[in-house]
Amino acid sequence: MKKLFLLCLSVILFALNTDSEIKLNVLENKIKRLETEIKNNKKEIEQLKKLLNIQNKKIEKSKENVKKEIVKDIRIRSCDGIKVLSLTYTYENDFVDSYYQLKFKLQNTYPKKIVFLEGDLYAEDKDGVKILQDFIKRDISLEPGQTVTIIKKHIINNELEQYLKDENPKNLKIYFKVIKAKFADGSETECGIF
Repeated sequence: MKKLFLLCLSVILFALNTDSEIKLNVLENKIKRLETEIKNNKKEIEQLKKLLNIQNKKIEKSKENVKKEIVKDIRIRSCDGIKVLSLTYTYENDFVDSYYQLKFKLQNTYPKKIVFLEGDLYAEDKDGVKILQDFIKRDISLEPGQTVTIIKKHIINNELEQYLKDENPKNLKIYFKVIKAKFADGSETECGIF
């Protein structure tokens, strides 16, 4: 009986040991699969991080391009895209009219080539009083940054304009306000039109 008991006990222990080994093997296999999945997930995460960095760089570059376009658009819509570099004038009186022979140099500060320009040239004294306003409307070919010299006869329209002949040119503030500018690409800007 003792032998039988020991035999049964051995069989049970063997069965338990074999069952434990099987379970242990199953657990080891599951752990290995999980470790492999974790490694694969880490690789995928790294790849996704790289893709995300690439996308973020593209987005930043796109933002910069949009900002540049907005700045360019603001510059194009500006009424101050023409800079007056110089103005000289001589007073003339020919018994019929009194006039100034104006010679002024304009610079295109727009980011596009201008093909038509309409606007007003102003001269203010040191107190900010406008003593001259002259209207310009003409076809023109003016690249960005380029200058053009315009010579024009300006008939004196009022007494205030008479004072220009006695004013020191160094005391004058000279500027140009665009009313309409057409660009070579077909776009245009209009100012002061309500």
